[in-house]
Amino acid sequence: MAATLTAEGHTARVTGAEEACASADVIVTATTTRAEDPPLFEAGWIRPGTHLSCMGADAPGKRELPPALFDRARVFCDLAAQARRMGESQHAPEDTVLVPLGEVLTRRAQGRTHARDITVFDSSGIGLQDLSLALALLKKMDICL
Repeated sequence: MAATLTAEGHTARVTGAEEACASADVIVTATTTRAEDPPLFEAGWIRPGTHLSCMGADAPGKRELPPALFDRARVFCDLAAQARRMGESQHAPEDTVLVPLGEVLTRRAQGRTHARDITVFDSSGIGLQDLSLALALLKKMDICL
């Protein structure tokens, strides 16, 4: 992938997970790892101000994040009850506050409150949101249905 990106004029190089996490502003996880597998990275590798979008934990028993990260992060989700049952948040401590993204979008809850906040979006998936986004994109691209 790095070779392909470089050939297209982008700056890319292969690095280890610790270095990648330590220098990233945004991390997206989209794997099939399970709770019995080791986490993808260590919680201490994530620097303040990083945002993580977690998409792989979409069923009971799946996990990508180190549980200790929940102690350092503000956690947002599509639907709290679903995230607790089948999302990344099924592995979060019980007292972890899950803020529905819709609450932030409608200004009923705050998103990032400080530039140093570590934020996690636990995307367990809601089909209606996917459909709404797809329709909005098609409309924006002026594609008739």
